[in-house]
Amino acid sequence: MKNRLISLSHLKEGEKGIVTDFRGGEKLRKKLDSLGIRKGKSVKKISDMVLRGPITIKIENSSRIAIGRGMAEKIMVRLESHR
Repeated sequence: MKNRLISLSHLKEGEKGIVTDFRGGEKLRKKLDSLGIRKGKSVKKISDMVLRGPITIKIENSSRIAIGRGMAEKIMVRLESHR
């Protein structure tokens, strides 16, 4: 499903998506921007902790960061097609 929009938290481990939107206010957008999470960036879900812990993602081909599940719920991504 190439053009399906989902929250980052719903990506499966190893799946990639393109950031399309944020469901939050200016404070959230500034925090995400400081982490390098911006519209149009490719993100890959690296790991998802058990019992609703943090989610580790890779931004583009560089940074790996861990973000809280609540924050990941507010980041909308378009699934990248598998190549």
